[in-house]
Amino acid sequence: MPRSNLLTAVTSATFAGAGVAHFMKPDFFEAVVPDWFPSKRLANHASGAAELALGLGLLHPKTRREAGWGLLALTAAVFPANIDMAVNNVDIRKDENGTYQRFPGEVPDARNWIRLPFQLVFVALIWKGAGLGQSR
Repeated sequence: MPRSNLLTAVTSATFAGAGVAHFMKPDFFEAVVPDWFPSKRLANHASGAAELALGLGLLHPKTRREAGWGLLALTAAVFPANIDMAVNNVDIRKDENGTYQRFPGEVPDARNWIRLPFQLVFVALIWKGAGLGQSR
């Protein structure tokens, strides 16, 4: 498998797998959604469905570029949740009932702040995996 095809497959699997996880562990992903967002369930379902569809869209050459642009837009759209977690020192962990919950003010600053620039790794993975830097 050529390197570019492998990168596309890895990118597709990463995002499609994350999309599936939104539906298998909704409590975890809903706990990540900032409290100010009107519907945690809607945010989880919409972003999970988008990750799944766009991740799979990377696999076909006819939809790869559009899926890549969509994943970049999705990454930008969910970035405020990462900022919220950093600013509010949010920890996501299971409560006494085994359900993932948000615990604001309970995580050291560094962990969530380190996640912010790590999003650039996802941007690069999408860019390369979708072939966005290449001419058609």
